[in-house]
Amino acid sequence: MLLKNDIDGRNGLRQIILKHYEAQSVPATIFWESEEQGFFNAHFLIDRKHVARYGIGEDRSTAIGGLQLAIGPHYFSPEDFWGYEPAQQFSIEPSEDAIKRNLRLLDEFLRTREIEV
Repeated sequence: MLLKNDIDGRNGLRQIILKHYEAQSVPATIFWESEEQGFFNAHFLIDRKHVARYGIGEDRSTAIGGLQLAIGPHYFSPEDFWGYEPAQQFSIEPSEDAIKRNLRLLDEFLRTREIEV
């Protein structure tokens, strides 16, 4: 089932994000929600150090979704923060499975970029 920018879709997106990190015992908080050009965006903090947002909406009568990572004050798509080839693994389908997959890919990216002190 595809999530839409409606009450069920918004609640579904919130639950998917929070349950994903809860299952890993990683603290995550949705700290802000916004709506831009017909897209619902859930902005969330992962492990008290990474900010991301997930948006769901409709473009030209097609339901889509997308994940972006905050770097400084701006949000960037996977091809911008990880590169074109790895970004091809991400999906724009706003289904529960695609959202979970995208969150796992984001986790993989963040793990490979951890700097040990």
